[in-house]
Amino acid sequence: MSLYDFYNLDNLRNRSAEIVYGRIERFLEQHEDFCHCEQCVLDLLAYVLNHVTPMYGTSLLDPLSPNPDREKKIDVEIDLALKAGSKRVAAHPNHDS
Repeated sequence: MSLYDFYNLDNLRNRSAEIVYGRIERFLEQHEDFCHCEQCVLDLLAYVLNHVTPMYGTSLLDPLSPNPDREKKIDVEIDLALKAGSKRVAAHPNHDS
C-alpha cells in the first residue's frame, strides 16, 4: 500500500522548506564567492533543511496565519544553519574544481 495511491498528498507542505529556499536564493545573490554549482547549492540546501525544525501544514492557507514566535525560531535556526552550512560546503565541496 502506498499513501500516494490512496491520498492526495499535494497539499502537504513544509513551510520551513519554503522559507529556506528563499533565504538560500538571497544568500547566493549576496555571496558571489560561494560556489553556485548545482552540487554545492543542493548540499547547502540539504544541510540547512536538516538543521531546521519542519513546519508541515495541509492547507494552502497555513502561511496566511503564521505563528510569529515559531517563525522567529525558524529564522534563527536558518541563520545559524546557513552560516555553518556555507562554511562546511565551501571547505569540503563535493566536486573536483
